[in-house]
Amino acid sequence: MKKNKKYRWGLKLATLALSSSVLFSTIDTASAATYTVKSGDSLWKIANQYGVSYQTLMQWNNLSSSTIRVGQKLNLNTPSTSKPKPTVNIVQVAKQQLGVKYTFGGNKPSTGFDCSGYVTYVFNNAGISTGRKSAAGFYNTAKKVSSPQVGDLVFFANTYIAGISHVGIYLGNNQMISASDVGVSIANINSTYWKKYFAGYGRL
Repeated sequence: MKKNKKYRWGLKLATLALSSSVLFSTIDTASAATYTVKSGDSLWKIANQYGVSYQTLMQWNNLSSSTIRVGQKLNLNTPSTSKPKPTVNIVQVAKQQLGVKYTFGGNKPSTGFDCSGYVTYVFNNAGISTGRKSAAGFYNTAKKVSSPQVGDLVFFANTYIAGISHVGIYLGNNQMISASDVGVSIANINSTYWKKYFAGYGRL
């Protein structure tokens, strides 16, 4: 009888330990499936980090806008979809405008682009909302990065006015696409002309 009691008591302890293990395992999994928003984050940046579109991230969290706040917890528990990354959309939209003429102050294909009008058009049509800014305005609001990713911004200074004066979109392999005086075109950042005006990279 005593042996049976000891056996049953041991079985209960084992069951309790197993249940606790499962419980804590579930808690760990749940915590790993959330992301806490930090200063400098954007919904696009977080989505890109986890290989999904920012629209998918909005759906997972029932968000009606792309505005997020520091300390906000975002759900990452839903499996990723096959939707293309926003960076792919940026490049696609950017290259669709190749050859469009340069127009100072222009911000649409029908009338032409200047450099910042082009960036504004591309990002908004790739699903990343941004207001119309000058090249300097984009520089002041972008997060500065030393190792650029495709879709980041490239800045140049003192091309025709003092300070940040030109902005393009990084395509990888030291290539950028931008609206310059020859229209929307692709150029090498390390070319003789652009290299001497290079000011850095930024990320929205």
